[in-house]
Amino acid sequence: MRKKPLILLVDDNPVNLRILVDNLQEKYALVVAKTGEKALEHAIVQRPDLILLDIVLPDMDGFAVCEQLQQKDATCSIPVIFISSMQDPEYKTRAFSVGGVDYVTKPFHQAEVVARVHTHLLLKGMRERLEEKNVLVKQELSENKRQLNTLMDNLPGIAYRSEVDAQRTMQFMSVGTYELTGFPHTHFTEGGMEPFISVVVEEDRAELTERLQAALAAQLRFEHVYRIQTEAGDSRWVREQAVGLYDDDGVPFAIEGFISDVTESKLQELGICEENRLLKSKMKAHYFGNIVGDSDPMQNIYEMILKAGATDDNVIVYGESGTGKELVSRAVHDNSSRFNRNYVPVNCGAIPEQLFESEFFGHKKGAFTGAVANRKGYLEQADDGTLFLDELGEISLIGQIKLLRAIEGGGFTPVGGTELVHARPRIVAATNRDLMELVQQGQMRSDFYYRIHVVPIYIPPLRERKEDIPLLIDHFLRVLPELDSRPQITTEVLNAFMAYDWPGNIREMQNALHQYLNLGTLTLGGERIITGSDRSGMQVLQEPLETAMSRFERQYIVDILKANDWHRSHTARTLQVDRRTLFRKMKQYDIDKD
Repeated sequence: MRKKPLILLVDDNPVNLRILVDNLQEKYALVVAKTGEKALEHAIVQRPDLILLDIVLPDMDGFAVCEQLQQKDATCSIPVIFISSMQDPEYKTRAFSVGGVDYVTKPFHQAEVVARVHTHLLLKGMRERLEEKNVLVKQELSENKRQLNTLMDNLPGIAYRSEVDAQRTMQFMSVGTYELTGFPHTHFTEGGMEPFISVVVEEDRAELTERLQAALAAQLRFEHVYRIQTEAGDSRWVREQAVGLYDDDGVPFAIEGFISDVTESKLQELGICEENRLLKSKMKAHYFGNIVGDSDPMQNIYEMILKAGATDDNVIVYGESGTGKELVSRAVHDNSSRFNRNYVPVNCGAIPEQLFESEFFGHKKGAFTGAVANRKGYLEQADDGTLFLDELGEISLIGQIKLLRAIEGGGFTPVGGTELVHARPRIVAATNRDLMELVQQGQMRSDFYYRIHVVPIYIPPLRERKEDIPLLIDHFLRVLPELDSRPQITTEVLNAFMAYDWPGNIREMQNALHQYLNLGTLTLGGERIITGSDRSGMQVLQEPLETAMSRFERQYIVDILKANDWHRSHTARTLQVDRRTLFRKMKQYDIDKD
């Protein structure tokens, strides 16, 4: 690379050459030629950055020299400044017509020549940099075009540009058209140009057109899923995503977008919808897995179980002791994507502080006395499954810190180990305590609380869903072992069960029922309601249990209605059910004041 720009001076006058050399040699490298032939030779060999050219030369005039320079690729881009004593405008005109960039008349001002040389060298440098940049831009455009063509040819779908019409007339479609529709892209863009709307399933055309036109009118991005019929006659689901192109007045003149095959995911979605429909119909029945109840509060619980199962977020189940928190937690697991992985229940209140790390993180053989083998902790056992933390509020602050780090992705190290272990269990916790109150009291870390408290499920106590008591009795009668002399569930027993508030909830009720069936006595809240002697000489109507419970429930509702002068709101409060449940029961049993 030259340190200084090279200038070719072409003049046969020694005086002129000396003046030019004296003024230019400090900043520029110079080469001198006194004839046209020598000037052409120097120009081809040395490729100067600029030429100062006299018109009158011994062998040919400067115009001829400039013309020959312009005809050669190697020299056509060299700027030529004519220096001449000819002041006739015709000479200047001819100088520019043969390719000169400037014209200086003799006698010239030295500063003017220096300034013009400097200016034209700057312009030449700018042109060269611009040309280099243009070359790079052309190369980049060519590469981008190549990449775009490669992308278009390999897209698993259709990139397109269409006109704004109801027939979806296509101006361009990628070659992926064939894989998706069975037709080549030219089927829609050349020849007869069959409109794309022809392959859209007829039942879906009106909605597709309506939604597309609405999106264009509002200048919004368009997205819609619909069906097409392939050349083979098969039906496929596709998702179209598009934007409109608008003129200065906001009028759309074209649409550009992408159409992809979503058949597999759509069929899966439809299958999930059908599965959800079946699950919801199942919820309306008396049972949801091992959970019993058809009251409105329980229907809400079933709905929350399904919603929690559809996500992978942590779940916290609140409820009084004996309400069935573990059953709900297990139902969340069974209705989630992790249903075929481990469900690991842990009673946090039964783990001593000194064994916390060993129980949750596991230990290596020889880590402590009694560690005779490697053991995986609860977190690793529940990897990709569900870790059920019962009595969550019993975990100490130190334990919360250790557990939080592990479930936030920081991993853990088994006791006696050196390698970091990562596990990804889903946390489903349960408690009968107010965790926010524990946070306010400083007994639970707020970051631990918010990590666990993502999807809360609140289980109502049995006293708030007493209409489920007959179903629960029926359920326990089915699962308890048969006894030859098992006493009957009489109206008196049902009345006692319905009147009691069950502070121990379902667990207390199950124990009371078990006691009655085995001993013939019924003790509720420390008060003996029925003794074994009460059974002697008792005449019992022989009928199915479900019929007896329904008969009792109807009569009990009627009795309470009468006691409240048929005031339904008062009756609902007495029964501790909401009005909708009462109205549903009245309709079910055909209960009317008249």
